[in-house]
Amino acid sequence: MNGGMLFKKLPDPTNAEVLRGYLWDAETLVVHDRALSAAYARHVAPLSLKLVRSGSERYNVHGFHEAVCPGDFLVINEAQPYESLIESVAPVETMCVFFSRRDVLDVARGQLADAALVDDPNAEATPPEFPAVKRRADSGLRLLMDEIPTLRGAPTLARNEFAVRLLSALIANDRPGWRASERVDAMRPSTRGELHRRCLIGRAYIDAAFEADIDLTDIARAAGLSRTHFLRSFKQCFGQTPYQVLRQRRLEQAAVLLEGRSAHVTEVALAVGYNNFSAFARAFRTFHGVAPSRFARKGRNATSRP
Repeated sequence: MNGGMLFKKLPDPTNAEVLRGYLWDAETLVVHDRALSAAYARHVAPLSLKLVRSGSERYNVHGFHEAVCPGDFLVINEAQPYESLIESVAPVETMCVFFSRRDVLDVARGQLADAALVDDPNAEATPPEFPAVKRRADSGLRLLMDEIPTLRGAPTLARNEFAVRLLSALIANDRPGWRASERVDAMRPSTRGELHRRCLIGRAYIDAAFEADIDLTDIARAAGLSRTHFLRSFKQCFGQTPYQVLRQRRLEQAAVLLEGRSAHVTEVALAVGYNNFSAFARAFRTFHGVAPSRFARKGRNATSRP
């Protein structure tokens, strides 16, 4: 089948001959497969969208691992080194879209003004660049991502159009971040954009390591900034300090664990990084408006009703 979006299985990570040139295709490529384990050493690839439809897959782009789960997505830029790992007791359904250079340039040109394109249909445009950190997909983007498997066997034109729509939606999804970068106190737009990107990496580090007793030095180092510069820029970008983001992430995860009845309240406190149960209970009550023990009982009662 030629043109549009090509579908392939996961390549054998131990076979160098198979891996050589596997991803670099003239057409947008979809790797959609299930696996219990697969480890791909650090490598580069075309601009790609990483999704997981069941289970989780770990990616290391910035020096730490992020677990991509259903509802998450990760966009990795062309030629940006990364590694990935699947290791699970149940099959993980992974799906990666590797965009062709042609589709990327077409979408980039689509961001130009109509007048410029009329004057020169082949006008050059700067390819999009993404922060390459895990994020949650909004409802519209999630629906579009859910359509990807249905393109297998679709007419060439439908696959052509869908690749462009998907990449355009990913760029549109990034626009709020561009506006957030305007809050950063820097003269040059390029500097503001770079600081925002680095703060996103810092926030991703917090999300990946929130259970641990991480400190400001750890986070700032991951973002490639000094402690002072990172702290100031982070607050300007997100309106919260790193510790406020860490606390929110811990308390959100605590609610998930309590709803799922996977552990006792004390065990949940320890699992999300609280060594002091009283401090956990106070923080949980302030954030969720109810004591953790009562929250857990409500979850049990809700699931026990016929």
